[in-house]
Amino acid sequence: MLLMAAFAASAASAQVTVKAPPAEVKTRTVDPQHPPAEMPPLADDEAAVTSSKFSCAVKIEVTITTGDHPVMTISSVDTSVGLKIIEWLPDGVSKKIKAHEDGHRQISEIAYSKAADAAKKIGQKYLGRTYKLKSVDQQETQPLIQQAANEYTGEYFGAIEVPSQKAQEKYDQITDHGRNNVPEKEAIEKAMK
Repeated sequence: MLLMAAFAASAASAQVTVKAPPAEVKTRTVDPQHPPAEMPPLADDEAAVTSSKFSCAVKIEVTITTGDHPVMTISSVDTSVGLKIIEWLPDGVSKKIKAHEDGHRQISEIAYSKAADAAKKIGQKYLGRTYKLKSVDQQETQPLIQQAANEYTGEYFGAIEVPSQKAQEKYDQITDHGRNNVPEKEAIEKAMK
């Protein structure tokens, strides 16, 4: 998870922007007896593993009115989301194991295909949110902006990463980790329901 918050006191026009570049997908062939340190560990019943890392960086800008009763208002939400997938496959991988790991990749990509819309919808909820302030000092405003950024990213991961992870687990149950004859396409469809 990547998290950023920007602190601004400008009167920028209210807006929500989202950058969602295509998922980065890599395949690494490894010797399972000597896996690289960066490879996620294999469970006893696994021959290969696919890692999917969702990211969300949010920049929140605010306007602050001064006076006896200062108010901070979220004026823009700028989000960058991403997905990095690595399929870790053993040397001499079978077609069945490769197809199974491709299924994990596809589930992550399906979830990520909804990322931009989810991030924009969540950002709209935060736009215009106001906070009463005791003062306009950064010691007071910064924690509120950070709290909003943390809540935003929590909602984003709850909308995108959590359902993807649940589908991944269901997919492994349906396919018995790729050991049975359930076609991957059918298993993906069932897991995503």
